Amino acid sequence: MGEPDRPVATDDMLWNQYELHVELYKEYLDLLLKFNAFYYAATGAILSYYFSKPELPWMKYSLLFPVLMSGGFAGLFWYGALQSEATRLDIFAIRDKLGLYSAPEYRVLKILLFVSAGLMIIVAVAMLGIVIFVHQLPMPLPPSK
Repeated sequence: MGEPDRPVATDDMLWNQYELHVELYKEYLDLLLKFNAFYYAATGAILSYYFSKPELPWMKYSLLFPVLMSGGFAGLFWYGALQSEATRLDIFAIRDKLGLYSAPEYRVLKILLFVSAGLMIIVAVAMLGIVIFVHQLPMPLPPSK
């Protein structure tokens, strides 16, 4: 009971697989950049709203959603970065079988995923600090007339 027989990969199959990897790489990079733009715009909007209403003590809890979102996405990006190495090895194996000289370097995606995850963790920790410590500090009184 060995492994099932796999069909021998033809050049057409290898080209299709190579093209799929290249297209996925481009889509992943595009999605990562768009996602980061959305994430920081949404987080910035929530922080801006939070700081515009400093007199409301319960307002700090509005930051818990971006904290949870940051943690979840950081975990997802970290996992994706770790898993991208398998795709990198596969695309280089296909490149070698096809006799090509170059292939997309998946480490760029891996590095961007790790950087995004790290920045999201930093943002989450900073917002948790705001939730925990900011309303414990004395708030300045509005100027008297």
